[in-house]
Amino acid sequence: MIKMETIIKMEVFPDQVEVSSLTAALDVLSQCFINSARRNLKPEDLVTSLTSCEVEGQMVKCLVNSYTENRGILVDIVRRSAVQSPEYRSMEWRLECQLSSRSLHNTVTPNLLTRWRLSDPESKNLETKDTYLDCDVNTLQHITESLRAAQLELDTFHARKMCRNLARIG
Repeated sequence: MIKMETIIKMEVFPDQVEVSSLTAALDVLSQCFINSARRNLKPEDLVTSLTSCEVEGQMVKCLVNSYTENRGILVDIVRRSAVQSPEYRSMEWRLECQLSSRSLHNTVTPNLLTRWRLSDPESKNLETKDTYLDCDVNTLQHITESLRAAQLELDTFHARKMCRNLARIG
């Protein structure tokens, strides 16, 4: 991570430093590096960001050097700490209809069985995992209506504004 030798060589800190202030400074530096790696900043972008925060030139140069040396480690840490959701691979479905039962004659009861094949993000070789969903027609209609409502909601001005803000953050 951040080499203490570079901080000591820069002679930024006096001889007597409180532990709490040093801890706070290291927390700020680690958050700066992690956020830079999360946004996949190039060293030039980091220089621009630090100079806009009025950080001194020698300090900027040292921080950018430390960032470029440890960028691979930082990106790996960010990738491992991010929430990973399963990815869709394929779906198979089967429609089953019960035509009648002993108690109910001439009654059709449709039922939909789906098999979702998802890749497991925790496995190293992207093994797939099968997940089954069994639902009746009413449940399937409710799911369809909910998805359509969510899709229409994404077309609103407020949702587009939120998506833009989230894109800037992440």
